[in-house]
Amino acid sequence: MKIRIKLFGTLGQNFPGYDSLKSMDVNIPDDARVNDLLAHLGIPDTSNYLVIMNKTIAKSTDRLIHGATLHIFQAMAGG
Repeated sequence: MKIRIKLFGTLGQNFPGYDSLKSMDVNIPDDARVNDLLAHLGIPDTSNYLVIMNKTIAKSTDRLIHGATLHIFQAMAGG
C-alpha cells in the first residue's frame, strides 16, 4: 500500500533529498502497522516518537490505512 509521511525534527536528515516542506510517499505491505513503518524507515524506538495518522494520534500497533498521511514527530526535550 502507499502512504504519505511528513517527518519533523531531524528525522528528515536520514533521507537524502527529503524536502521538509513537502511529504514523502512510501510503499509498505498491506498488513503493516505503525511500528512496521517505523522499522521500515529505520527509526529504532517507537516510544520516542509521536505518530499522527489522518489527524489522529496513532499507537504503534495501529494498522496503516492505504492512502493515509502520517506525521512523525521526534521527541523533544529541554527547558
